[in-house]
Amino acid sequence: MSALKRALRIGGMTGLAITGYAAYAQYAIRRFEHLDPLNADAPGSYLDIDGTAIHYVEAGRGEDVVLIHGWNGSTFSFRYTIPELAQRYRVIAIDLMGYGYSARMRDADYSLTGQSEIVAQAMDRLGVTNAAVIGHSMGGAVATRLALRHPDWVRKLVLVDSVNVTEMRRATRFGKLLRVVMPLGAPLLLHPYRSRRRIFLTAVHDPAYLTPEIEEGYFRPMHMKGHLRSMGQQLTSRQDDDLLSPSDITQPTLILWGEHDSWLRPELGERLNAEIPDSRLTLVPSAGHLPLEEQPDFCNREILRFLQDDEASDGAALAAEAETAS
Repeated sequence: MSALKRALRIGGMTGLAITGYAAYAQYAIRRFEHLDPLNADAPGSYLDIDGTAIHYVEAGRGEDVVLIHGWNGSTFSFRYTIPELAQRYRVIAIDLMGYGYSARMRDADYSLTGQSEIVAQAMDRLGVTNAAVIGHSMGGAVATRLALRHPDWVRKLVLVDSVNVTEMRRATRFGKLLRVVMPLGAPLLLHPYRSRRRIFLTAVHDPAYLTPEIEEGYFRPMHMKGHLRSMGQQLTSRQDDDLLSPSDITQPTLILWGEHDSWLRPELGERLNAEIPDSRLTLVPSAGHLPLEEQPDFCNREILRFLQDDEASDGAALAAEAETAS
C-alpha cells in the first residue's frame, strides 16, 4: 500500500471516528438534558423578564434580603440560609438565567452585567427597592455589579467566597474554544456520576458533607434542556464584562470566606477586604468554597449580626431620645 493510500485510509477512518463520536455526544447530551425547567417541579415561582422565565423562592416578611447563587448553583444553595433569615426578613432567592430552574436562552447576555440587570428587573417586579444582597462565588460578582449600578437599591452587601472579574476572565480566557469543544467533551465529563462527584469534592472541606441528597440537589438542574449550551455561552460572555473597582462600593459589606477554600484562596478575600472601604472579613472555620452549607450555623449567625447592626443602633438611638424627652 502506497503512503498516499495509507494516509487517505487513516484520514477516512479518523473522520468516521470523529463523526461517530460527535453523533454519540449529541445522543448523550439529549439523554443528559432530559428535564424541562418549566415542568420540573420547581420549588418556587416564576417571573417573565423580557421573555425569560426566571425562577425564585420567597419566604418571610420584613425588610428585603436578596440571595444570588454561584456558578452551577441555584436556590438550593441557600436551603440553610433561607429559613433562618426568613424569621426576621423577607427573603428572595433567585435562580440566574441559565441556572437552577430558570430558562436557558439562546444568544442571551450571560455576562455578569447582564445577570445583574436580570436581578435588578426581578427586584423591581417584586417591589424590592432597598435590599441587603447576599452573593456567593460568581453570585458575589453579580451582587457587586448590582450594588455599583444600582446603589440606591442595595443597602448592604454580603460577599461569600466571591469571585472577581479578573479571576473570571482568567478562568474563561479560552472560552471561545471551550464553547466549541464542550458539546464533545461533556459526555465524558458530566454524564458519569463519578466525574461530577470528583469535581464537587474539591469544593468542600469535609467529603462526608456530600450526601446523596445534596449531590442530587446540585446535579438535578444540570439536566435541564439547553444547560450545556448555556454554559458555553457563559464562558464567552465573561470576557465582555468591564473591570469595576471594589473601592467604589459604598455599602457596608460583610465578607465571609471558607478558610480552606481551594477554589478561591482566602488571600483573595483579604484583598477584597482591603479594597472595599466599609467592609469586614470573617474566615469561616472548617469550610471550603461552600461555607453557607458546610457551616450554616456559623454563617447565619454572622449574617444576622451584620444585618441587625443598624437595627440595634437605631433602637439605642430611639431609647436615648425617649429617655431625654422624659
